[in-house]
Amino acid sequence: MAKKKRFIFLSDAFYRAYPSSQYPEMEQKQNRPYIQVCVEIDGVQYAIPLRSEINHPHVFWTDKENHCGVDFSKAVVIKDESYIDMTKDPHLRQKEFDALRGKDYRIRIKMEKYIASYKKAKQDMNNAVNQKLVKYSTLQYFEKEIGL
Repeated sequence: MAKKKRFIFLSDAFYRAYPSSQYPEMEQKQNRPYIQVCVEIDGVQYAIPLRSEINHPHVFWTDKENHCGVDFSKAVVIKDESYIDMTKDPHLRQKEFDALRGKDYRIRIKMEKYIASYKKAKQDMNNAVNQKLVKYSTLQYFEKEIGL
């Protein structure tokens, strides 16, 4: 990636490459796109959306009371620079910015743990909890990239 950014929007090229009809678990709001937190793990670039109304534990909370945070279950792999919209600069609400300030390391560690949980779940798909984790995770579309 030419210029590393901490917060991004995904581009139209990304949404063309991953249409919702084929990738239904990906968060796609063209009219109000999700701000994504960028994290690199083992040479793979991830974009993890900031979301609201989160009702599962796979999150780094920015506002737990209102169910807002960085949603690991909806992370995507950025395979190409064109998947990042370089024409727009995301602007965070102050409360979110404050919650994320200095937390890059913790977010990366939590994402690593989420990837490990996903891989472990894939090993035992007879377990209903594992089935649910895999079913609603966007990592199912990037198993090659995460080493499965």
